[in-house]
Parts: sequence; C-alpha cells; structure tokens
Amino acid sequence: MTTRRILSIDGGGVRALVAAIVLDALDGEFTAIGKDCAIGDCFDLIAGASSGSFVAAALALPRPDGGPGPAPAEIRRFLETTARRVFPSKWYCNIPVLGRLPQLFGPLHDARRLNAVLHEQFGDVVLASARRNLLIPAYSIDPRDIVLFRGGPDYKNMKECQRFGMIRVRDAMMASSAAPTFFPPHRVETPDRSEHWTGIDGGVYLNDPAMAAVVETMRLFPGDEIEVLSLGTGRQTRRYPFDQAKGWGFSQWISPAGRFRTPLISAIQDGQTRAVMRQLEYLLDERYVRFDYRLEKGRGSDRIDDASSKNLARLTRGALEMVDNMRPQLRALAASLKPLA
Repeated sequence: MTTRRILSIDGGGVRALVAAIVLDALDGEFTAIGKDCAIGDCFDLIAGASSGSFVAAALALPRPDGGPGPAPAEIRRFLETTARRVFPSKWYCNIPVLGRLPQLFGPLHDARRLNAVLHEQFGDVVLASARRNLLIPAYSIDPRDIVLFRGGPDYKNMKECQRFGMIRVRDAMMASSAAPTFFPPHRVETPDRSEHWTGIDGGVYLNDPAMAAVVETMRLFPGDEIEVLSLGTGRQTRRYPFDQAKGWGFSQWISPAGRFRTPLISAIQDGQTRAVMRQLEYLLDERYVRFDYRLEKGRGSDRIDDASSKNLARLTRGALEMVDNMRPQLRALAASLKPLA
C-alpha cells in the first residue's frame, strides 16, 4: 500500500516562527544523516492556516523567479525579520485595557504592510504553480462559506484547478490570515471575476488544518495509507477563573480591550486544535506526530501580534526546548522521510 504524507501547520500570527524552527531542526537532521533533499518534497500535501500558510506556501511553491523554494532556515529568518514590519510596535498597546481601545473601532494593523511582505517573498505566483499539493483555508463572510484554496500537481485534472488555479497564492494567504480586529477582510476573486470571496482568518474554524488535510488526501489518493506531521505554534494556557467568568458579558468575552483578550476566540481556536489532535491520535495512532508546547514559563506570549524581540526570543527558546525534548521523534522522521518520485 502506498503511504501518503501530510505536513500541517497551525496558525498563530508571529508564533508561526515555532513551526519554522521545528522544520529547521528537521532539516539539520537531514544533513546529519547525509540526506540531500528539500523537506517540502517529502510530502504529498502541505496545509497551513493563517500565518501557518506562509510556511506551507514557502515549502510548496517555487520562487517567483522559478527556482526552488527556500530552506527552513531561510523561512525562519523571513519570519523573524518581517514580524516587526507586519506588527509594528505601538506604544499604547501595552497600556492595560486602554491600549486596545482602537481595536474596538477598526483593524489594529495595516494589511498593506503584510501584502508588501508577501509580495516580496512570493510575488504573483498562482496556486496552479505549486510544486507540491497545497491547501490554505479561509472563511468567507460574503458569500458565507468555508473556502479551501488548493493547488498543485494532483489538482491539474480536478475542478479545483479551474476554480482556484489562477488565484495568487498571496491573496489566499492574505484571506487566511485576516484575523478579525487585527486585519481587515481580504477580497479574493477569480481572474474572470466569476467567483469571489471576502475572506477572514481560516483560524476561526480551522486553526489546525490537519484533519481537513487528511480528508483532502483521502480524496486525492483513495485507499492509500496516511501519515501526518502536525506542527503547532504554542498551546494557549491562559485560564479563565470561574468566579470571574460567570459574570462576563460581551465586553469580557469578545472585546480585545478586556483584561483577558478575547477569551471566546481563544477558546474556539484552542478547542478546535485539541479536538483535531485527539481525533487524529485515535485514527492514525503512531502515524500521527504532533510537535507543540505550552506557552508558559517564559516561552512566549499567546498574543498573535507580539513581535517584540523579547517575545521572539522567548518563542525561540520554547521551540528549541521542545525540539530537544522530542529529538528521538525528529530523528525517526528524518530517517523515514524521502522525496516523492
């Protein structure tokens, strides 16, 4: 039986750096055993939600000049160096409660900065150009629907190629990462304008896209065995005490200006991620490997837009500690992965 391998990457804003660090460590294990191949070429399908789509696309796409995509170390540097451009420091954001009031009345960040960063890295490459099958989820508020932007070699004779093939990948990524209150929705339309979507963050329903990737792989390769490498971006551990939460209304559950920072959205994303993890552990057992760690003890903030050098250093420390703790699994992966024919 043929084995199909999936790489799935969670959303998490600046915390996508965690996934890039894991991939960089895996690439280092490749080098240690003398394996000379690109990580992206070892997977039949690569999925990424929200900022995880930046990492997924970098692995699955050629460069704008047609050359091979970047190595994980380069992806890691890209995320580190562009984080402050996408999420520039705003002095007032650190003021408790009052610092987030502007977010009540409009997007906190300028999407043009994100678009410029993605254009520099990905140019106008379209989904049909993907070297490996690529899946990027978003949620459309007009028309109301879930959207799975897809492209790659095994979609060439499928309806998805006609529907999504000529859409620029950076438009799919802009839609997938348009987190409400942080960025405005992003409009995506087919070149012939026969179809359009007003996309917001794929993380609102699919922050961990691994299960969607499994179903998509079953559709592309019916009957084949499936293995999944799933990369988290730090598990949220902030607790909401009963004595406080029992009296919450809109301003506490939803408002970004609240002390607990939109706990309802946090709970939705965390719950979906944990559900997917447990489902795939049951379905795939040892054929499912998950890298993730708890955002605690100085290992990074759960804020998706904290691009401070201090927080990036903490995220890096947490990711490297996780890599060291899971070194046996990483080495086993490096030994088992091989480039697709």
